[in-house]
Amino acid sequence: MKRLLEKLKAGDEKSLDEFVYLNLSKVFNFCYALLKSREEAEEVCQDVFVKFWNNRDKLDLNLSVDGLLFRIAKNLTLNKIRDNQKYKGSLEVTDGLLVGNSTMEDVLFREMEQTLHKAIEALPPKRRLIFELSRFQGLSNREISERLNISINTVEGQIRKAIKSIHIYTDSISI
Repeated sequence: MKRLLEKLKAGDEKSLDEFVYLNLSKVFNFCYALLKSREEAEEVCQDVFVKFWNNRDKLDLNLSVDGLLFRIAKNLTLNKIRDNQKYKGSLEVTDGLLVGNSTMEDVLFREMEQTLHKAIEALPPKRRLIFELSRFQGLSNREISERLNISINTVEGQIRKAIKSIHIYTDSISI
């Protein structure tokens, strides 16, 4: 991962494609769980990676990239919520609180993190393992297939089912 980040910092656009591929699903799931809208989550995800790319020269290779991505995602998602009238009432906070209160942002972020963790933990063990190998360790479907001695179709099916289960779980939880 460090080599990939070095390439990113140097401005290698091909490494951005790989970086997005490795991180898109976890950023999307985080945004979707808060926004409850696929379109808005996709829009915010795109903005997250654009902002990451535009600030790549400031990237500290010794710090957690996940932390940076989720901080960007959290801020952009909260901005989207603030700007979206239909979410104002359900959050019961004013513009000033959302914009100026980092404590509220931190609480929302921690709650969302916990919800996603619980959703992943609720998956059947084999499905959870496949999902984690794919999304958190960045293994390809073929690598997972070979490592677990299962077909690529099984890997793809289990990842689809995991994502569906996570969406259902996060939809059932209101923040």
